[in-house]
Amino acid sequence: MLNPKLDAALVAVSFVALCAILSGLWPRQAFAAPEEIVVFTDEFEKPGEIGYELHFNFAAKARRTPDYPGEQPPDRVLRFMPEVVWGLSEQWNLGLHLPVSRNTYTGATTVDGFKARLQNLNARQVDAVSAFYGVNYELSYFHRRLSESRLVAEVRGIVGWRRGDWLFALNPILNHALDAVPGVENRANFDLFGKAMKTVAHDVAVGIEHFSEFGVLRNPSFGPVSGQTSYAVLEFATRSGFEIQAGVGHGWTHPVDKRVYKLLIGLPF
Repeated sequence: MLNPKLDAALVAVSFVALCAILSGLWPRQAFAAPEEIVVFTDEFEKPGEIGYELHFNFAAKARRTPDYPGEQPPDRVLRFMPEVVWGLSEQWNLGLHLPVSRNTYTGATTVDGFKARLQNLNARQVDAVSAFYGVNYELSYFHRRLSESRLVAEVRGIVGWRRGDWLFALNPILNHALDAVPGVENRANFDLFGKAMKTVAHDVAVGIEHFSEFGVLRNPSFGPVSGQTSYAVLEFATRSGFEIQAGVGHGWTHPVDKRVYKLLIGLPF
């Protein structure tokens, strides 16, 4: 049997290696889908449980011109996404999402697609460290105003650990468009999301999240031509059972939104 520390490390390395292999086989499609700004950790519905969550984000300072015909530029767009998750077993759950947006310039509110995900999560206790690792499989259907490609697949690795008051998590992500768009190159894209949080009081934690978008996995972009955004994050639970995460994000590089506010609300029913 593998040592739990080595087990988690091997899962992370294997996932990155798989991404590198697939990048030579899959075509590229550039797309954007900022309806969900989150780093996956060890939060997981138990068998038979149903979880409800609301995702909000608002681009207060962002790009105002479309990247392609029919795109809705993100500047001053409020995005809202209800999520329902079913605990299928100790290690699997199923989630359904409905992305919605409101353009504050035009006043139009639109449903932007549909998302389904299947997530696997495993946990190991090693002395004072609780390690977790897994994979999230996601399939999304987007309206053209949100994505140049309509059908998108995502494979997201989940690796992290808790020690005392600290939580660390890392999500290596592979995105791939499943439908061909005429005139657009089509290859796999790679992102890397991370999170560090510290519990400072009962049910209150503060920390940072960082979202790196490297573009085409076969020929990634780094530095000022990559997408780099950091969020200051506050998480807490209310007496009535609501779980809240609030964050303020700053985009460090030219391709990303400069200021974004996000709010996640976990409902107690």
